[in-house]
Order: sequence, then C-alpha cells, then structure tokens
Amino acid sequence: MSGIKTLLWLVAFSLPISAQAVQAFRLTITATILARPPCVINDNQPITAPFGEVDTTAIDGSYNTINLSYSLNCSRAVKSELRMRVEGVGATFDQTLLQVPSFNNLGIALKIAGQSYSLNTWHNFNANQPPSLQAVLVKRQDSEIGGGSFSSAATLVVDYQ
Repeated sequence: MSGIKTLLWLVAFSLPISAQAVQAFRLTITATILARPPCVINDNQPITAPFGEVDTTAIDGSYNTINLSYSLNCSRAVKSELRMRVEGVGATFDQTLLQVPSFNNLGIALKIAGQSYSLNTWHNFNANQPPSLQAVLVKRQDSEIGGGSFSSAATLVVDYQ
C-alpha cells in the first residue's frame, strides 16, 4: 500500500438490552495514520540549480546540461526497492518536458543517470544507489527565444516500489 500501513481496529460493545429500553447510538471513530517517509530528500531543503547565462541560439537539448545535486537519506526505508517521480506541469509543446512559465517555446528536459526521463513518470531505483539527475533546456522546433530571466519548479517524490 505505497509505503503506508493501515491498521483496522474492530470495536465490540456488549450492552444488556431489555424489551422496554432499546436505545441506539452512533459511534464515530476518526484517526490520522502516520507513516514514516521512506527517504528524506535533500535534508528537506529545496534543490536549486542555476543554468547561468544561456546563449539562446545554442539551445539544442544538450547545450548547457546541468547536474541537479541532491542528497537522499533512506535509512528509514523498510526495503531498498524505491521509485522516484518528478512531478510538474509539462511544456505546452511537449508534455514530457518541464514548463518554463515565462517562455511558451522553452522547456526543461530531465535526465536520470544521463538517460532521457519523461516528467510525471516513475523511475525505479535502489536506495543504496540513488540516481543522478540532470536538466537541460529545450526549445520548440523552429522557434526563437527572447532574452530574460526565468524560473521553473517541480516536486521530487520518492516512494516504495
């Protein structure tokens, strides 16, 4: 059950019932189930990585690939077989790329261990060997990118396989 264990408690009450005094009552039980997270990602701090200054004419899907450095502490995981997913909004011209909100013809391609990775899909890995992550800018084919700064955001999720 995706890293969460659920316990069901059965509660029984025994009440003497007489024919003259039958009373009904509703019993509501509420609870919050807490599960230990399998891993702590980057000491619970944002993962930030600047592209720096970019020559917009050189954006080709490999130019200026950056490493997304992060830490992963999985000492509390109950098993080593984990999976990760980068969740975010896809670019308008390619949903496998992360959207760059201020530029509709620019996206960010993600790579896991140097291999192409589609946004919002699961990638299996072993907790003892967390994969490296990279990002690279991709522009819509036959488009031009104007100057200006940008930012984009996504969420890295780690869960049991």
